[in-house]
Amino acid sequence: MYRSTTASVQSSPAQVNHPPQGDQPAQAITLTAREKEVLKWGLAGKSSWETARICGCTEAGVNYHYCNIRRKFGVRSRWVAMVKALEQGLIQSP
Repeated sequence: MYRSTTASVQSSPAQVNHPPQGDQPAQAITLTAREKEVLKWGLAGKSSWETARICGCTEAGVNYHYCNIRRKFGVRSRWVAMVKALEQGLIQSP
């Protein structure tokens, strides 16, 4: 009725090869004046709609700038992009 199995299953963690972080030189990221302005207002807690009203452009235009900023920094979040811009001295905290 009962089967006895003598074969054992061995599992090992998957091997993941991550590239070293420190070996690649950081590329200098340049932001346009409008991208810096959008980040500055975002850092102040303004939404895309509020930033559009302040800057005199459309909300879609603000989101377009955020998309370009995220692409330049290689991140998925505008908040992470703001932190990276602060760390690199591209914008100043109010």
